[in-house]
Amino acid sequence: MTEWWTHLDTMLDQVWLRLRRGVADRKAPSRYLVMATAGQRGGAEARMVVLRGASREAGTLVAHTDTLSDKVAELRADPRATLLMWDPKAMLQARLKVEVGIDTGEAVGGQWRGVPEPARRVYGGMPPPGDVLLEPQELVETSAQDRFAVMTCKVREIDALVLSTPKHHRALYRWQNNWAGRWIAP
Repeated sequence: MTEWWTHLDTMLDQVWLRLRRGVADRKAPSRYLVMATAGQRGGAEARMVVLRGASREAGTLVAHTDTLSDKVAELRADPRATLLMWDPKAMLQARLKVEVGIDTGEAVGGQWRGVPEPARRVYGGMPPPGDVLLEPQELVETSAQDRFAVMTCKVREIDALVLSTPKHHRALYRWQNNWAGRWIAP
């Protein structure tokens, strides 16, 4: 039997399958992605984001954030970012180069309504993300729709690597009116 990671098409299929699973399954490893941005104080910044949407057809991934988070300012200054997915069972790493659009207000009202009430407290806390607290108990959690933002990530490139035996397999896919892939050295 031929393994899925030995064919360009099936390797790409497996990346998108895992991304969609991350949206639907809270326990899937692809639920939480590392997002790296160009930091405003020099160097790169990386943090975890929760995957809320994935569409292979549109080539998009969706995550939510607080409008006052550093990543929003970083992405407004430079909308390019990288998302990193790791699935330990499949030994699959995918680095996704994306351009991020940030929507707020009326444009995201429908998505806000879909956020469960306990999770809404993440958007609107005082003081805002990154501000100094003397003690964790100082944080006042509030629900504020005006602080809710949807990050729509347009995937431009996928670098997929499978750590397999006896050798690793790596492919690079670029969006050019459709996904086009080629093998590259691991």
